[in-house]
Formats: sequence, C-alpha cells, structure tokens
Amino acid sequence: MTSLSLDQRIAEIEEEIRKTPYHKGTEHHIGKLRARVAKLREEEIERDLKRGGGGGTGYAVAKSGDASVVLVGPPSVGKSTLLNKLTQAESKVGGYDFTTQEVIPGMMELNGAKIQIFDVPGIIKGAAKGRGRGKQVLSVARIADLIIIMVDVKTINLLPQIFRELFEVGIRLNEEAPKINILKTASGGLKILATTPLSFSQETIKEIAGEFHLPNAEITIRENVSLDRLIDAFMGNRVYLPYFVLINKCDLPVPKNWQKFVPLGVDAILISAAANKNLEQLKEIIWEKLNFIRVYLKKGEVVDMKSPFILKKGRSLKNLLESISICNKDSFSAAKVYGPGAKFPGQEVSFNFVPQDQTIVQFV
Repeated sequence: MTSLSLDQRIAEIEEEIRKTPYHKGTEHHIGKLRARVAKLREEEIERDLKRGGGGGTGYAVAKSGDASVVLVGPPSVGKSTLLNKLTQAESKVGGYDFTTQEVIPGMMELNGAKIQIFDVPGIIKGAAKGRGRGKQVLSVARIADLIIIMVDVKTINLLPQIFRELFEVGIRLNEEAPKINILKTASGGLKILATTPLSFSQETIKEIAGEFHLPNAEITIRENVSLDRLIDAFMGNRVYLPYFVLINKCDLPVPKNWQKFVPLGVDAILISAAANKNLEQLKEIIWEKLNFIRVYLKKGEVVDMKSPFILKKGRSLKNLLESISICNKDSFSAAKVYGPGAKFPGQEVSFNFVPQDQTIVQFV
C-alpha cells in the first residue's frame, strides 16, 4: 500500500468522524473509528521509519549519562548555538535553514550529573507525516527523558504546530500515563472493571478492544479518562515526557502576545544563546524538570562531595544500592544518613528510606 492510499484512508475516516454527531448512541462507533485512525497512523510511522522515509536510513542514537534531553523546534532558531554553549559539542552553526542535518549529541555536566543533549534537525509542518525526515527526527524525541521545545522570537507562533507533530508520533507532553491495565487472557471474553464512573459506556470499550483484536482480556480502569487516552492505553506505545518551552534570541524585540502560544501552566523561559542571557536559569529548570537529587556516599570518615550519585526524587536507598558499584552489597543491612532528610546526624534507617537532595549516606 502506498503512502498516499494510507493517507487517504486516514482522511476518509477522519471525515466520517467529523460528520458523525457525538452522543451516547454514536460514541462507541466514534471510539472505534478513532482507534482505527490511531492504528493506521502508527502503521504509517513504522513503515516510513523502516524504509528511512523514502531516502536514507533513520537516525540511530546512543544514550549515555544520567539523562537525555532533546531540543525540538523549527529550523534556524539557535539549537546548535545553544548546544555548543551548554556542552563541548561542535554542532555546525549557520544563518540558514537546515544547518543541522544529523543528530548531534553533547554532554553537559550539571550539579554532578551528566546530561546528554541532542540537537536534531529542525521540525517543519508535516514532520509527523514524513516531511523533512520528520518521523526520524521525532523518533529521537521519543527516547528522551526531557523535551525542550525551542523556538525564537520570530517563530513563537509555530508552537501549536510543534505540539501537534509530537502528538502525532505518540509523544504525550506533561501527562501521566492513563491508569488503565489491560491484561490479555486466553479465554473468558472481555472483563471490564472501572473503579470510578466513566464518561463512556462499556460498549465503547468493547468496540475499541475489538479494533485491537482483543476478544479476551481483563481491563481495569482507575480514572475517568477521555476516549483518546483510552485508545492510548490500548496502543501501549505512547511516551509520556516532561517538557518546557524555550524562546531564543530575546536580545531582539519580543512579541507582546507571545504568552498566548504557550499552554496554560507550562513553563517558558526567554534566553539568548548567542548573548549568554539566562543560560544559568535554563540549567536550573532542566535540573528541576529532570526531577533529580544528589546523594553523597560516606566511607569511614570521608565524604566524596565531588562525585554525587544521581537519583530521581522519590527513589529509596535500595534503588541507590542497586545502581552503584560497591563491594559486598549483600553484607549491608541498614544505612546511616546525615544532612537533609536526617532527623539527626547518623540516624540509622532501612533501605526503604527516601533521601532528599544532598543527603549523605553511609551503608552499614
């Protein structure tokens, strides 16, 4: 099947959805159609990635460090300049579109953490459908721990377009995964358990399950999700990532209405990469969005304050012990903690203890 015929099928189904009035009697049909569109879009993306978008291969990137951050935005907004300022990368910088033709990695050291930053080719309208090797570029964004959507003062109006392109390839920004568990079973039909009232019927759930060829399954829903989030749960390959908006070249005149293009409640920061303006503030928000803390190890009377271990907030000492190279791990039965999080210096705690930023830990 050609790309055009696949696009036509999607367009026809979307037109049917638009023409169908939404009410209780039609929601199951609309749900089935939306599920079909989601599957066709995924089929289109997977096909194009396998064949390299019709010209060349896809991008292969190797993750390293404590986290990976991807700069996503239109061409010529200063992504390469910013990468070069934050890291030791040598990304080509130019005053014309599509200077960056490949994925350029750089490593930034921040508060003892090694944070990998990827500069990817600029995103243009239709990227999710393959324009400008858009699917390959957006596939890199799927492996990130944090996405920075970067525009400049002249391209702020493109933010809604970039959000759409990321949504089309299954990236869900600043969202938690839906609280839905789908367990395939060998027989017994569909068993649906909802622990909260839902805004759609069980018939709708069954129609969508049928679209995904799930005649037998146990489906547990623990929140009142939308149809789109229900379909996302069935797709099973959505990526839920934090993000913020970065507006470059603020040394130039900034449009007075720029905030209307940024979704309510989303962090946005104005910088000038070329003029080194607000780059320290940028680093602070990167640290905050990655949800990191620093933990220092105490060995005897010595604390290594130069080489912290990096943990996600909420992780326990058990997670720390599992992630570090240390002899005789099995010989430890508890730990002593000092500083932030400790009730008193040398407090003895179990491995379930959750440290805070800059807690000092001594395993005993």
